[in-house]
Amino acid sequence: MTPSDPLPVRHDFVRLAADWPDGLLSALAGPEQTLVAGWVAAGRPLVVARRPPDDAPGTLRLGLALPDKRRIGLHVRRDVVTGRRPPPLLTEVPVPPSWRPLVATLSAAAAGAGLPVRVYGSLAWQALTGLDYVRPDRSDIDLLFAPADARALARLPALLRPLAGHLHPRLDGEIVLQGGLAVSWREWLGGGRVLVKAPDTLFLADVSTLTAQMPGRVA
Repeated sequence: MTPSDPLPVRHDFVRLAADWPDGLLSALAGPEQTLVAGWVAAGRPLVVARRPPDDAPGTLRLGLALPDKRRIGLHVRRDVVTGRRPPPLLTEVPVPPSWRPLVATLSAAAAGAGLPVRVYGSLAWQALTGLDYVRPDRSDIDLLFAPADARALARLPALLRPLAGHLHPRLDGEIVLQGGLAVSWREWLGGGRVLVKAPDTLFLADVSTLTAQMPGRVA
C-alpha cells in the first residue's frame, strides 16, 4: 500500500509482503513467528482489528485466527500491506448443508430490503483460506451490515427481528455506522444505550443519537 491509499478498516482482510522488514515478528514467541511467517508466505490473509488510541499513525493492528481457536496479534506498518478486501458477502461463502435454508431466507430478505450483508468470523476465514473453521453444531454466523444512510438503517430491524431467536446456528454480528462506529445488531434491536466500538476506543451511546448522525432522513 502507498501512503495515499485509504487505511484498511476493522474487519477488512489484508495480505502482507513476504519480504517484510526484520523485526516485524520480534514481539511474537518463536513458534508464533514460524507460524505467521508460513501463513503469510502461503498468501493467506489477516484481519484488521481495533487499534489502541496511542498507536503510531500509519500502523495497523492485525489478527490471525486459527481453526483451533488460537489467536495471534500483530502490529505492522501499512507499507507491508500488499492488498486488502472487505469481508465476503454472505452470498459468496459456502455454508454447511444444515444452514442453507436459513441462509437462503436471510439472503433473500436482505436483497429485498436492499441491504447487502457480509460475514466475518469463522465463515469468512473458511471462505478465504479453504481451512476448516466452521463447526455446524457450534459456530455462529457473524453478520456485518453497513447501511449507507438513515433509511437503510431503519430497514434493518424488520429484517433481523424474525431471525434473532434462531439458535442452530445462532446469528450474531454488527452494524457499522458513520465514521466506522460499530454496534452489536442484537443490542441495537433492544434500543436504549449500546456499546459502540470506534476505530480506537469504546464508549456508550443512545441508539437515537447514533441514528441522528446518519446521513439522510426517515420520513
